[in-house]
Amino acid sequence: MNIRYLGKMAQFGMMVALSLCLLPSLQARVWTSKDGKKLNAAFVALDGDKVELRLNNGNTVKVPLDRLIKADSEAAKRFNGVGDNSLTKAAAKRIDGMLAKNLKKAGVKGFNEALPDDLFVRRVYLDIIGRIPTREEFMKFAESSRPDKREGLIDELLTHPGYSSHMFNYFADMFRLTGKMGEGGGRRAEPYINWWQEQLENNTPYDQIVTNMITAKGNIGKNPASGFLLRDAGMEFDAFANFSQVFLGIDISCAQCHDHPFADWTQMDFFRMAAFFGNTQRIAGRGMMGGMMGKKGGNKTQELVAYAKKNGVPTDNRQLAYNFYRYLDFIGWDVEDKENLETQLPHDFRGSGGKPGAVVKPRTLLGGAAKKGGKTRREALADWMTSADNPRFAMVIANRMWDRAFGKPLIGPVTDFEKDSICGQPQVLAFVTSEMKRVNYDLREFMRILYNTRAYQGLATAEEPATTKAYLFAGPVLRRMKPEQAWDSLMLLASGPKIDEVKGRDGSFLRSVLTIDFEKESVEDIFAKYQAYDANFRRLGDIVVSEPGELQGSAPSVPKMGRVEMIRASQMVQPAPAASLLDTFGQSDRLVTDEHSLDGSVPQVLALMNGGVTERLTGSSSKVVQDLEVLDAPDDKVRGIFFTMLSRYPSDDELKLGMKMMEDFGDEGVSDLAWALMNSPEFLFVQ
Repeated sequence: MNIRYLGKMAQFGMMVALSLCLLPSLQARVWTSKDGKKLNAAFVALDGDKVELRLNNGNTVKVPLDRLIKADSEAAKRFNGVGDNSLTKAAAKRIDGMLAKNLKKAGVKGFNEALPDDLFVRRVYLDIIGRIPTREEFMKFAESSRPDKREGLIDELLTHPGYSSHMFNYFADMFRLTGKMGEGGGRRAEPYINWWQEQLENNTPYDQIVTNMITAKGNIGKNPASGFLLRDAGMEFDAFANFSQVFLGIDISCAQCHDHPFADWTQMDFFRMAAFFGNTQRIAGRGMMGGMMGKKGGNKTQELVAYAKKNGVPTDNRQLAYNFYRYLDFIGWDVEDKENLETQLPHDFRGSGGKPGAVVKPRTLLGGAAKKGGKTRREALADWMTSADNPRFAMVIANRMWDRAFGKPLIGPVTDFEKDSICGQPQVLAFVTSEMKRVNYDLREFMRILYNTRAYQGLATAEEPATTKAYLFAGPVLRRMKPEQAWDSLMLLASGPKIDEVKGRDGSFLRSVLTIDFEKESVEDIFAKYQAYDANFRRLGDIVVSEPGELQGSAPSVPKMGRVEMIRASQMVQPAPAASLLDTFGQSDRLVTDEHSLDGSVPQVLALMNGGVTERLTGSSSKVVQDLEVLDAPDDKVRGIFFTMLSRYPSDDELKLGMKMMEDFGDEGVSDLAWALMNSPEFLFVQ
């Protein structure tokens, strides 16, 4: 391991310790009663119509909400969902101070100009819940005179269903979530996809999510988290290469075949780290069914085959009984640890420290050793990975979340950065790493810190940052909507905010037929699950359990326009089909980590100008047009269209032009103006 690299990490650690000292030890704020009295205390909880507060001496008091001024009573209700924001604001202020100091050193005057309210509300809706605001949502914020309305809106959106929906889209790219897995994509993985959705909805700490994935056992019915390891079953070394990129920010893939030509990683480093999975069997299949079922269930496979034959399944002919044996394979498609399995160096091993065919023992790439102490290899790896002493894990996810907020990471690329990678704000990188640990990998709270910074709330930098020069984050970079943001915004215009509540496929039916206790369930019960599987074979990933506890599946009740489901991207088939609007706008095919595209193309222009979704939005039955029927005056309708499409007031010239269109074409003028704004570059960019 390179000593200079570890030395730099140690310097980062010192910065972290210093930064932590600069935060207040108590989450305290000033609460004001209606008669003007003030109390310095920290929010604890909401108890009915009273708020529990902790005083500086450690004692708690309960104050009736109706005794507080409106802003404070509303803050108490808000904090009940996301917690007090005193440390949040202190951390955001500390980040701004570090950024500003380095901007000044570099001769930059300061942060970009502060966002006006209209650009702020559109940005946070797109960044936090993944869609533009409705006209009503925009007006509610624009007309509010509360001094804390920005932090209030951030908190409101972080507890909105759209937050987890939009966050899912990010991790779906990062972890290459796809409904089709296994050889030829023949097995469905919706239970794993839904597991991810549930983790984000429940705000499960990221380190727990990672631990659950690394240590998972069983098939995706019994334990959906096993989908992480099953994702690349049969390609174990390729899977480890991806593992190091997403968790450690290290691309060690070329060290699989030879020592890395540009970094310190060797071929032996690769195989030693991969050896943590050396005794993990990622796919059993029907040949291993007996072992998978446990000692008492070793004969259950033969019993099941005999029972199936007795009930009309031609088990003697594997082609005629294709679905039956495919079901056995699917049940046996699981993750298990086999103590007698080891990682061996390949026959063409060319690195130093070993010979072809030699058994390799696990060893970590960096930092301290993974302590086994009675744990399995994967359990030891998970503990090492998420340990506070790991120099990379918290840094990688903090850097990724920064990239989500600002459109550019502090150090990059996020999948492979080294000691010499460009980083213009190393103190900030160290501090946000420490903050990720302080909030215990609560991604919602971490993003809350970033969204409350002055840097984030500045105008976007329109110039493309030079790749050879450090970007100092005077503000976020200008970026186009991601494919899912564009889709979800169009669905909002087509169907209204109810799209945030509509659920699609959830893998529940597939879980029900794959979850089997071989030692307790009878052959008859297992065969009934096979029959349910067989009856729904062609739509396994697209149906949900009709009634809890029953082996009946039905299509989820979602609105459609022709064959297109009018639901959010996170609830659709993962990834969307080729040639769909999501695919056209660059959604990842989930073959490579973070592979979505933000490049413009002619098909995108044509899809917006003439596509079926556009016709639905701007045609005679357009919801956008219907929504404006409550407004009478032409100028109000023009403003309403701008509020709906761009979340801003029109300029005087835009207002005059829009009113002229109303005068000349009536309601068709409304549709034409909506069409023009939707096809403008402003609609597709996060400013």
